[in-house]
Amino acid sequence: MPKLLGIIGLLIICAGVDLLWQSRREIGFWMAAYVRMFRAMLKQQDSPQVFPPKEAQEKRHGAVRVLVGMGCVFFLGPILLALGITLMFY
Repeated sequence: MPKLLGIIGLLIICAGVDLLWQSRREIGFWMAAYVRMFRAMLKQQDSPQVFPPKEAQEKRHGAVRVLVGMGCVFFLGPILLALGITLMFY
């Protein structure tokens, strides 16, 4: 049973990495938007235009995929992996 939990944890981490890889353009878009906003805040502009007009009109549909991918990679997978290792040594 503990080895099975560890294997399931590794598979969930791999699934999360795959989801993040599929949404790499979405992550790139939000990172660029964050950098633009940070630069505008450093320049102390009153109303920064973070999104160009073309990108502002497009709808972003990958937010759930990014959230689930990060949850699998950084939360659920490591918990199951640590639980499997802990039960193996118990």
